[in-house]
Amino acid sequence: MSTLGVWAQSTTNPDHACINSTEDYWVINTPGSTYNWVLSGGGIITTGQGSSAIKINWTSVGGPYILTVTETFTSTTGCDGLPVSLNIIVDPLPALFNVTGTGGYCIGGVGLPVGLSDSEIGVNYQLQLGGVNTGAPTPGTGESISFGNKAIAGTYTVIATSSLETACTINMTGSAIITINPLPAPTIAGLNAIQTMLSTIYTTEAGMSGYVWIVSPGGTITAGGGANNNTVTVIWNTAGPQTVSVNYQNATNCSATSATVFNVNVGVLPVPTINGPSPICVNTTNNVYTTQPGKSAYVWTVSAGGTITAGGGATDNTVTVTWNTAAPQTVTVNYTDGVYTAASPTVKTITVNPLPSTSPIWHN
Repeated sequence: MSTLGVWAQSTTNPDHACINSTEDYWVINTPGSTYNWVLSGGGIITTGQGSSAIKINWTSVGGPYILTVTETFTSTTGCDGLPVSLNIIVDPLPALFNVTGTGGYCIGGVGLPVGLSDSEIGVNYQLQLGGVNTGAPTPGTGESISFGNKAIAGTYTVIATSSLETACTINMTGSAIITINPLPAPTIAGLNAIQTMLSTIYTTEAGMSGYVWIVSPGGTITAGGGANNNTVTVIWNTAGPQTVSVNYQNATNCSATSATVFNVNVGVLPVPTINGPSPICVNTTNNVYTTQPGKSAYVWTVSAGGTITAGGGATDNTVTVTWNTAAPQTVTVNYTDGVYTAASPTVKTITVNPLPSTSPIWHN
């Protein structure tokens, strides 16, 4: 509020006040005196009538309005004072305009523009972030103005200050709330080792938009793989290292900085072989069955009529069996060759014959 005394002003150098403000006016107090204040218009004397200091609530733009005070009966002289006047001009507040720019942008972006829907010449506009000035004031142009792109998340507001003597200020309407949105991290699920000419499905997160699927030249997309598909079906027609990649936009329209790449090994699945004796006599021992050496994760099984007596482990390409039961029996094996495992175990049928039943020896 103003702290200018009436005594310090002249009618040729008027005082100024802002509309809707409450200002203080006073004269030097003489003990024992009373003071009669008269205002010609523009406001209301709210407190202090009769004292040496008053408050005025300014309600009307314009002027000059005349404020007059007369001192009555001073205790020192017993005389009434002459009226003293002050001319006051009430300045308008800047017009209200809307702060623009609310929204979110993706991590790594340049931010979003914050501005004002319109402006006045002769008014300076100060942008604030969280109530603290940011940047220099921007002069009004009579048109909308921009404070540039803002990359710091938070609430942006604007204070308008007129360039009149009183520098009347007012908060502009609304605010711009800037948020920073995270980027997605797409994942891909599916087989990473597969035989040539087989079809398989790869899947990423559902409920997104703008999917971009890319398959390396060794594969052909047979289903899915569109902008609205979170799956793609691929036939791999060329052996060797291949790739599937995907990117998409999440709920806040952000995409990953780069697509997720899923490596696929495409080749011919192994087909194990089994070599070993058949037919064989029941209870014969040390029957050795062999498959390809140099592989890994061997899985040997024999049917219930046989007993493994040697080999048959995960690192063994041989198994030794004693056949205890005369009947058709089986030996099976599977293994992993590099990254590929046979689609199904190889089964070898073993014929186990009974021993002959010799008749008793007779003698006449």
